[in-house]
Amino acid sequence: FVAKTTETWFSELDPAQFEIAESLRASIERAGPGLTCKLAWGFPCWSGTERIFSIAAYKDRCNLQIFYGAELAPSFPDRIEGTGKALRHVKVHSVDQIDAQLDQIIEAAIRLDATDPRPVR
Repeated sequence: FVAKTTETWFSELDPAQFEIAESLRASIERAGPGLTCKLAWGFPCWSGTERIFSIAAYKDRCNLQIFYGAELAPSFPDRIEGTGKALRHVKVHSVDQIDAQLDQIIEAAIRLDATDPRPVR
């Protein structure tokens, strides 16, 4: 058994998932060029001071998991879903849903991590 890398994770997605996941990765890395990415819980996770994002692939979509999602949800009630105490998600069914508002969510999460980091429990 060999531990997967983030590159293996992306390469093993089906074409529709890959297109969405790759676009999400590009948005995260554009907004946070200093973030690190490694696998955690079997998914690619981006960290600054603490973990900020991960991408989970499902049959019909990818979820952008946001570790500061509960704090950001009131500002983006139409996009951020879930009931976790910290972790929430945005469901992305196609690349055209990766838009200016999603970029704002990504930037806001990176700012929170820089100004008020919270360890993942």
